[in-house]
Amino acid sequence: MAYIKVKHSNLLRLDDDAILSVWNKLEPIDRVQLAGVCKRFRKIFEERDAAHYTTFRMESLWQVSVKDIESYAKLVGPLIQELRAYTPCVGNIRAKRFLKGMTGNCQLLRRVVFKGVRVAFQLFELFANAKYLTELYLQNCRLIDKDVDMITMLSNLMILDLSKNNDITGHGLCALTNLRALYLSNCKSLNPINLVHVFKSAKHLCILDIQQPYTNTSLVPVFLELGRYCRNLDKLRVTLPEHRRYESLARLPKLTQIFAYGYVRRFLIDLRNHRAHHMQVIFLETLQQVPLDVTFMLTQFRELKKLACDGDFDFTPGCIDGFENLRKLTCINLYKTDALTPKDVLTLLKKCPRLKFVQLFFKVFVTEAFIFELIEVLEKRPVKVNFVMNLQKSNIRRGITKDPRYLNARDTLNIIFSAQCIDWDK
Repeated sequence: MAYIKVKHSNLLRLDDDAILSVWNKLEPIDRVQLAGVCKRFRKIFEERDAAHYTTFRMESLWQVSVKDIESYAKLVGPLIQELRAYTPCVGNIRAKRFLKGMTGNCQLLRRVVFKGVRVAFQLFELFANAKYLTELYLQNCRLIDKDVDMITMLSNLMILDLSKNNDITGHGLCALTNLRALYLSNCKSLNPINLVHVFKSAKHLCILDIQQPYTNTSLVPVFLELGRYCRNLDKLRVTLPEHRRYESLARLPKLTQIFAYGYVRRFLIDLRNHRAHHMQVIFLETLQQVPLDVTFMLTQFRELKKLACDGDFDFTPGCIDGFENLRKLTCINLYKTDALTPKDVLTLLKKCPRLKFVQLFFKVFVTEAFIFELIEVLEKRPVKVNFVMNLQKSNIRRGITKDPRYLNARDTLNIIFSAQCIDWDK
């Protein structure tokens, strides 16, 4: 790099092929620095490398010397649209200098994603200049209310994720009137009154996540206010305590996606009574036994496209037969369903012609004959299915995954022998 700087005048004499040859031999940091002092290299940088800095990961700062950090930030800062950090690097000297150098040079910055890192004060200084930032994710960053006050100056913010920050109370969030999505899961110090102020001000809120540990019932008082003010809410993730009624949630006029945890039996009844013809996504994780009559209510959600049940749901053959009402169902995920049998699986595939994703956790004995019968059924279906079968507690031989008949069907059937779960919510 030093040699190139000394011979800078000679670069003007090189043809385009020679310049490109030099460029290809440079390290990324050298390319950025050289683009700052030579117009010919700057042109190549804009054509070939600029797009690589659209998403910038803070971990890559280890490649840059401390003395060059700020000049590096001034060069690449105007190109960054998304800033990410996943390791505790944000508090070190490189990160602080980089954020300082980006301040005033972040016109295109739209998204910031930090997870599990302590945020440096320089990041909040950067926010003062990031006028067009619309998405901010600061999960498990040990924030306090003073930090949240700095966030509230982002008037254009539409998506805010402060999950797993145990010391924030929600104070000041009501200033963010343009919020469309708010994630506050596992924030154990949330003040219900502060949340109510958010509901009143964020009139366009469509997605809300206030899932808390099962033992935390402090947010129960906000359910009534949520139903009163969040009239545009489409997706809700919430923990449901025992011995409550949830009509205020079930009556939300635009609600189509619900992720409920805890004592879901009463909620499912209220949801059936008020939103049976509107719900498209239902995820239920229960702490209590859900009897057949309540489980059967799921078959009355005729617009349902995605269904996931985790816990003691009574899925008997009669209930599975009722799935013929769910003609639009495309994804189903059933965990810990003791009553489900291999025959029920074949019935399910027959009743729901649009299924594209199926994930089942079997506790009953599954034979190899059933596996190959299932493969035949999947291959004959007009709609291709990605079928995930978790056999963690099954006695079936693991060598079946090397059987040619199974290998030929890997595009449709995936057998897992661990607790691994495939993400269905895509």
